[in-house]
Amino acid sequence: MSSSGLWSRLVTTVSAHVLRVVGSLMIVLSIGVAAVSVSTGSASGSGETAGGTAAFLADAGAVAALVEFGAAHPAYPAAVVVGLVLVAAGDETPLIGG
Repeated sequence: MSSSGLWSRLVTTVSAHVLRVVGSLMIVLSIGVAAVSVSTGSASGSGETAGGTAAFLADAGAVAALVEFGAAHPAYPAAVVVGLVLVAAGDETPLIGG
């Protein structure tokens, strides 16, 4: 019986970590894709280097551009919300075990 209990705890722990990792990746990748889309969309054809992109992202208008991009493409904010739910579920609720 103890090996079954140990196996159940191992699966529960791994499941919680997987939820956290997948949720974190969804958040990071969604925000990253939105930031790259906003920065390359405004700098297309201007021949700027990576320093220009970094300067754009540091600009105060970058947040407004990200919000505008999120409003135009609602899948990205939805993916961030799903990622937050998965991270919270990994922290709070084990999938298997008791």
